[in-house]
Amino acid sequence: MPFAVAAIGLASLLVCAAWGLLPSPFASPAPHSKDHIALTSQALASVNRPETPIPLIVVLPFDNLSGDATRDYLADGITDSLISDLARALPGIPIVSRDTAFTYKGRRLDARQVGRELEVRYLLEGSIVLEAKRVRVNTRLVETKEATQLWAERFDTERASLLQVQDEIVGRVSRAIGLQVIDIEARRSRRERPESAELVDLVMRGRAVLNLPSSPATMIEARGLFEAALKVEPSNVDGLAGVATTLVFEFLNGYYGTEAENRLRTAELLLDRVLTIEPRHLMALKAKAALRRAQGRFDDAIVAADAIIMENPGEPWAYKEIGLSDLYLGKTEEALEWFAKAERIGPRDPGRWTWLDGRGHALILLGRDAEAVRALTSALDANPRNVSSRAFLAAAYALLDRAADAHAELVAYDQERPDTRVSTFRTLAPVPLVLTSPTYQQLRVRLTDGLRKAGMRE
Repeated sequence: MPFAVAAIGLASLLVCAAWGLLPSPFASPAPHSKDHIALTSQALASVNRPETPIPLIVVLPFDNLSGDATRDYLADGITDSLISDLARALPGIPIVSRDTAFTYKGRRLDARQVGRELEVRYLLEGSIVLEAKRVRVNTRLVETKEATQLWAERFDTERASLLQVQDEIVGRVSRAIGLQVIDIEARRSRRERPESAELVDLVMRGRAVLNLPSSPATMIEARGLFEAALKVEPSNVDGLAGVATTLVFEFLNGYYGTEAENRLRTAELLLDRVLTIEPRHLMALKAKAALRRAQGRFDDAIVAADAIIMENPGEPWAYKEIGLSDLYLGKTEEALEWFAKAERIGPRDPGRWTWLDGRGHALILLGRDAEAVRALTSALDANPRNVSSRAFLAAAYALLDRAADAHAELVAYDQERPDTRVSTFRTLAPVPLVLTSPTYQQLRVRLTDGLRKAGMRE
């Protein structure tokens, strides 16, 4: 590994130049030398820039509407867990402390008043009703300046296991709110500070783009924003992790036919740097789990995903990663359980196409083709630009003897990937086929039979 040895030997230059080691299309269209970046960074550091306001969130104690004060423990428990999980889901965005938030318990105040008293931009509130066999939870996110409701959701579930109910509700709410706040703040930044070179603006915008359904264009845009953040602060862990994430995504999604190994090598160097500085950095842990899967190190990928769950149980990405690693290990039924867990936490998540695609893949291997069609159709609805789902769908239709539907999906796939053959389909990405388990490779024969029957060339 002379590349890695050389890069480690130049550790002092890594922070400034690691993302610039790769040729186009990895780097931004206007690459900069490390000297230029260093000079730019010094110049920006010398400017007295105004401080960007940091949005604050308060989670008010949820109301127990059951008419039984002895049930307050569930409402309080959900509030406590949300405060903790939102802090993990939104690193760098302060959450009002539990002690302060609970001074508002039982008080009926206008959101604008709470916003003024605590100087917060967002308020999350909710209520809980416990019935004989069901639990109903209502939540809403409010912008405090005008008391405008930004998001609301209702959860209605069986009361069989209160602990499980609490975990799933907290996971779904923290993930949804995290996505909402990042998106809203990124749009606010573009609207109010369109030319801003502030670090917080660049990182927030990059994270918002990463949260969109993936495509080559979104990866290039996100990387450009993270690279701009690194010009402001070359050692910024969010910028380093963001660049690494785009490189891993581009490999996994097969966006480019060249420089694949260089992408993974550079991503690993960047992630090692981040996790040395901040071992619990959530974006870096997520990228590391995906990187290990791309390298065929499935057991290590599962360990990395477990670390994400320890940090933030409301992160569906982690459950999806375990599912995909299980899939390539030949543990297909177990994979379906993990995909189902991801879906329960993130039913409206912009990344849900990834576990729906994985679910469709697994179902084809198990011979459950009608279910596979439903999962893959949903995956395409969530991200129409994910062309691999069309190939899986063509195979599923063909195995159901729906020749016209299979042909239509294969034509759509061939328009994007005209050179693909049965013998080359997904043999290099997202995981090199030779690195998958013998059990998976045996099960995969059914997929290749479907592709062949759909009309894909040998």
